[in-house]
Parts: sequence; structure tokens; C-alpha cells
Amino acid sequence: MCYRSDMYIRKSIRKAKNGKHYVNYLLVESVSTPKGPRQRSICSLGSLEPGPPERWHALAKRLEAALAGQLSLGEPDPLVEGIVAKARKRGQ
Repeated sequence: MCYRSDMYIRKSIRKAKNGKHYVNYLLVESVSTPKGPRQRSICSLGSLEPGPPERWHALAKRLEAALAGQLSLGEPDPLVEGIVAKARKRGQ
């Protein structure tokens, strides 16, 4: 049995054989399982930086609410809507 707990954005850096570094951002969900906490990648945000790291927590919370079906009170954020569509396409 799994329980939803929290979502956050993780920065991933990969080093290619040619020595070049590639940065990718992932929307990650922390899940509590009988074997302990695990992290599950919801979707890749690509190399596009999702804003300053100070805003990542707020962005992850907005994404979590949108994926749960909650509507926002203000204008819809195009960044959030794009990521939600991508996550839903992946089978959420």
C-alpha cells in the first residue's frame, strides 16, 4: 500500500563521455511504503530551469494541487498547466 506525501523538484546533473555536463529537472513524489520512504519520478521538466530554487517548493505544491484536481483561484499559470498536462499524459 502506498500513501501520497509530498512533491518536490529535484535537480539532476549528468556528465557525458565528452566531459560536458547536462542539467535536468524532475518532479519527484515522496511515497511512504511498508519498506520505508521512496521517491518516484512523476515527470521530467527538461533542461528548462523552473525558476529560482527558492520558488521550487511553491511550484511543487501548486503542481500537486493541480494533479489532485484542485482549481486555482487566480489566473492559471502556463508553466504549471504544461507540466500537469505532461504528467497526465504519462499516466497519472
